[in-house]
Amino acid sequence: MRGYDGKPRMYQMTGPTGAQAEAALLAKLNDMLPPTDDVISPDMVISELAKFWWLEFEDLGRAANTRRRYREIIDTYILPGVGNLTIREANDSTLDKFLKGVRTKHGNATAKMSKTLLSGMMSLATRHGAAPANPLREVARIPTGTKEVRALTIDEVAKLRHDVYRWQQPTGRQNGLHEKDILDVVDIMLATGARIGEALAIRWSDVDLAAEKPTVTIQGTIIDVRGKNGLRIQDHPKSANSRQRYFLPLFAVEMLRRRQADPVRQNALDLVFPSSTLTIRDPNGFRKQWREARKAAGFDWVTPHTFRKSVGTILANTQGMAAATAQLGHSSELITRKHYVQKTHEAPDNTEVLQAFGQTRQQSHPGHP
Repeated sequence: MRGYDGKPRMYQMTGPTGAQAEAALLAKLNDMLPPTDDVISPDMVISELAKFWWLEFEDLGRAANTRRRYREIIDTYILPGVGNLTIREANDSTLDKFLKGVRTKHGNATAKMSKTLLSGMMSLATRHGAAPANPLREVARIPTGTKEVRALTIDEVAKLRHDVYRWQQPTGRQNGLHEKDILDVVDIMLATGARIGEALAIRWSDVDLAAEKPTVTIQGTIIDVRGKNGLRIQDHPKSANSRQRYFLPLFAVEMLRRRQADPVRQNALDLVFPSSTLTIRDPNGFRKQWREARKAAGFDWVTPHTFRKSVGTILANTQGMAAATAQLGHSSELITRKHYVQKTHEAPDNTEVLQAFGQTRQQSHPGHP
């Protein structure tokens, strides 16, 4: 018998009869096999494999929004599409056709996420010996179109802040408490580079205005736990690197001091930016209000995430890419450069260096223009 180390070995047993000798030999070989709890086999269907993969995934302690998005992809696309296939049947050709169909009907992003999750499942099957290799390695690449980063210039920020301030002044509209502080939320994002959910999750206990250099610490973010308690504050930001303390520029310090002195905004949750009912403020609700404000200000293209890109761009251009990466809490400068810094499309002024080429020609051919 060929062992797990790949070496074949001869085994034998004896008995009064051939049948008894054969039974004794089989018993001996079975006893030699290591104990295992593996139930994943080539004939297991993908829907069952997904359950085992999900148990491993939940042990990783991923963020609630990530778990929700993965669960949505599995239940909406993967299980209806290939859930009844066995691991044996889930070859590269079959999965390639499935992913191309998802891409055609639902877009590249959904297809790419489906591929990622299926790859994790088939990797689990491969580790358990239920598949010879991960077939997702051979399927066609799913292109991801990356939009060019667009950030606000300093002049554009000045105009935007001025126009939003004028727009949000009391006009008899409802939810005045919300509208009066849209610019305040924008200012904290411009001052830190925080995401909208992180900005709305800031508590006064995270703010230190008495320090020589006032700071705010991003501790968490707001998530929507569907089917449970609705909005809640997650005890960490979107990524672990995002949890850090930020020194505040003067315009943000003045805004926070003004809010801190306003008794109308004091709330039991200690939130700096509560809802109109002094509870957790919904980031989606803020986005809806922001769409009204930006339209009135003539900045239809600006989203809350644009402020984060604007912070990354101004820091990269003035302090260097490392400073921008540290401010935004990214794990690498590549992420910052690719997704958060607007390209100038202008080469640096190297005319003095390049002039050397012209000088060489002039020396070789005197009198040449």
